[in-house]
Amino acid sequence: MLSEPKSDSEWSPIWRMKLGQLTRDWGLSIVVTLLALLWISFVASSWAQAVELEKSDEYHFDWLDSDKKIYVLQNRKFLKGERLEFSLTGGIGFSNPYRSTWVIDPRLSYFFSESWGIEFFYAFLNQSPNSTFQALTLASSSAIPQIREISAQTGVLIQFVPWYAKINVFNKILHFDWYFGLGTGTVKTNVYSSVKINDSIQTQENLLAFFFSTGHLYHLNQSFDVRLDITGAHYQAPINGLTGDSSWYSSYNFGIGLGFKL
Repeated sequence: MLSEPKSDSEWSPIWRMKLGQLTRDWGLSIVVTLLALLWISFVASSWAQAVELEKSDEYHFDWLDSDKKIYVLQNRKFLKGERLEFSLTGGIGFSNPYRSTWVIDPRLSYFFSESWGIEFFYAFLNQSPNSTFQALTLASSSAIPQIREISAQTGVLIQFVPWYAKINVFNKILHFDWYFGLGTGTVKTNVYSSVKINDSIQTQENLLAFFFSTGHLYHLNQSFDVRLDITGAHYQAPINGLTGDSSWYSSYNFGIGLGFKL
């Protein structure tokens, strides 16, 4: 049996709901489209302004600082590309639990550009028993743990310099580069066996290592800079000194020194 058609009063709430949903959907689409067009017009205007600025010898910051108190930010005052640099740093190592470590680290660098370079280094590490080791020997005077200490590090690093920055220090503008290095080389280690202290045996090994470094070059002038550096070495060695399964070990050194660009 056919049902009677619904009256306009029965249909009107449904159509009003559908019409409201349709209006909201279209309204949202129109708003998103207008925002997209506004963003595209802003980007296009910025690109056009950038093209005009490329034709000029100066950078303009009128939109940022109408009083013109901000000066040129993008230019590099100190350059290192296609230059050879010799640096010497000194510092400490802070990875060996039984040794106090002092590091002398000469390096030779060549930068192909302002962003990329290559660096060679040979670090000397002076090791001496620390307070932890001395306390351990007082607690057990008959034996010492097996200790592996690094006496030297040799390696080559690929340097990447993504950031050149300027900071105001006591009303003086300080220019610096922030670099990252990754490379490989060897670590020269000495192993002390677990025997009596007076008869401890020292064995030397050269182990393959992977190096990571990061640091700052604070430019004093076109030839000299102050260097801050952290270098980490990661290598595999036997757990029991000279025998047993191998495990990964790490060693980190911090240094500060002076660099000279030729």
